[in-house]
Parts: sequence; structure tokens; C-alpha cells
Amino acid sequence: MAFATGVLLGVVVIPRVGPFAASSTAAATSPDTPGTTPLLAGRVSATRTAPDAPGSAAPVPAAPSEPVPSPRRATPAVDTSSFVDWNVPFTAPVDCGGSSCQVQLDVHVPAGPGPFPTVVMIRGGPSGLGGRSYLNSFAAQLASAGILVFNADYRDRASEGGGYPAAFEDVACAIRFARVQAPKYRGEVGSVTLVGHSLGGWIGSVVALDPTEFEGGCLANGSGRPNAFVGLAGNYQIDSGGNATDLSIFFGGSADQTAKARAASNPFNYATGTPIPMRLVAGTADTTVDPAASVALDSFLDERGWDVSLDLVPGASHSSIIGTGSDSQASLREVSAAVIAAGYAG
Repeated sequence: MAFATGVLLGVVVIPRVGPFAASSTAAATSPDTPGTTPLLAGRVSATRTAPDAPGSAAPVPAAPSEPVPSPRRATPAVDTSSFVDWNVPFTAPVDCGGSSCQVQLDVHVPAGPGPFPTVVMIRGGPSGLGGRSYLNSFAAQLASAGILVFNADYRDRASEGGGYPAAFEDVACAIRFARVQAPKYRGEVGSVTLVGHSLGGWIGSVVALDPTEFEGGCLANGSGRPNAFVGLAGNYQIDSGGNATDLSIFFGGSADQTAKARAASNPFNYATGTPIPMRLVAGTADTTVDPAASVALDSFLDERGWDVSLDLVPGASHSSIIGTGSDSQASLREVSAAVIAAGYAG
């Protein structure tokens, strides 16, 4: 196994087997970190000594017809250091509310030769483009465990070209982009696990559950559906009345005004395609998104025979499950479990 998992502390695990945002600062290595300095190989002598001739101790000079070997450089070592590739555009120019832009992501690359399992991570919100930075610390933890992470933004405000379907198209595009680009960053070819926190958990669940793959404005082709999904404190019950302000900003209007878009964005209207592994995590002390949303999605998927599990972390908050303390161990564990379930072959 090419990646390590954390030790699970203080979580309640509810297994099922079937057929918005804290601020933190990333501690990441600059992409310009130099690699190992190549060394010169040892030089070969231009003169050789023949075996001692009987009765004589004099050395015999090299035959003049033999070529003199020249010094040779060793092949430079492959740089397998960890680094972050910041601000990588992954969409084509898209509408960002009266102007064109390209949505970006950051690639957190682990140390080592790989190949590494690949994760696309999407943030909460609605915070506007650039809001992904609060997940840098969690991405760094995953990279330290040997997981290649594409930490992606998406358009999450209707006033800035986001909402439905743009946000879902961006997330699906990030998955396509990661599939194509993973080998460039020593990632494994093939499976991609989608990890979403808060608002991103809800959006990610729709991309995972809706068999219709969201198309549009992408720099890469291929499947935009993940091979596995991890939802961290996701706001899945968008018709419950909770988080109404955030959803109004996302959709660009009230529930009545945007009813059609909300119905198309409701994960409980899906789970009709080929099942994939689904792993859910929520804190019992979350006052931002009701953990009941995770419980409801877990039950919904279990009833339909999906491979789903739920970890309720006692006393954990909305932000602590992606922090640096013990509450985040359940999240780290479930991401590791999901990449294995997705078919990681390392």
C-alpha cells in the first residue's frame, strides 16, 4: 500500500454494505523546491597496471591502441519530493457573471515515486472563486498520507455565473481533469475519488448519484462521474429549510423562485445509476449543517442497496472534522477507505 491512514479516534461507525467553511492555512512546499542534486560518477583511471611479470616489479603501461575512458556523469535522480502546483486552470473560459474566467485548482503532490491514488476535493460556500484555500491544511494531510489531491474551486454564486448547472459542471470537469492529469503528478491512471465538504458535499453527492454526467466548459474529456464519494458534513437536504440564505445565494432566488433547479439538484431524486462506494462523515456538535442530513442520506442509499457507511464523530463541529486534531481522523480514514473501494491498485 503506497499511502498511510490515520488512527481513528472517538468515532461512531455505522457501516452499511449494499449491492459551509472553516479557515485554516496550508503548510505546503513551494513548487520550486529543488530536487536532489545529481552527483558525478567516479572517474576511471587512464593508466592500468598489468600483473607482475616474473622477476620484475615494473608496471606495464597501457597499450597505446586502447582508448582512454572518459569521465561520465551519472543519470540525474528523479525528483520525488512533495510540492503544490498552485492556481492551475481546469475549465475553458466560462461565464463568471458578466465576464469570462477560468476556474482553478491546486494540486497537492505527495513525496515518493507513486503511483498515488487520486482525490478531487471541493469546498463549502458559497464563498466565490478562491474560497478553496481553507481546505489546504486538510489537503496537505491527505498528501502526507500518500494521496494526490486536486483541491478545486467551482462557481457557487448565481450572481457570478454559478448555481445550477454551472457548479455541477465545474465539479464534473475537475474530475475529468484529474483523470487526465494525474500521471503528470505521479498519480495512478484510472479511478478518482470525490471528496466534498459542506456545500461541496451536497454538490458532490449529486455529481456522484446523478447518472447524467454534467458537460460543459471543460479542458479535459472522459468521465465526469467519480469512482467513489466522501461527503464531509454535507448539506444534502436542500428542501429542509436549513441553510436557506446560502442556498438562495447559490440558486439566485428563493425556494419557490428556483424550484425547478432545486429539484434537479436534489440528491434524493437520484441514486438511479450504477452504484459507487459512498462514505459519509458528520460531527454530532455541528451547528452549521445539521448532521441529520448525513443520517438521512445514509438511510436513503442503504435502502437502495448502495455501498454506504456513516461516521458520526462525537462532539465534533463543522470545521473540526477537517482540522488537524483528532476529530479529523474519521474523515482521513474514510477518504483512505474510499480510494481503496474505488479500485486503487497500489
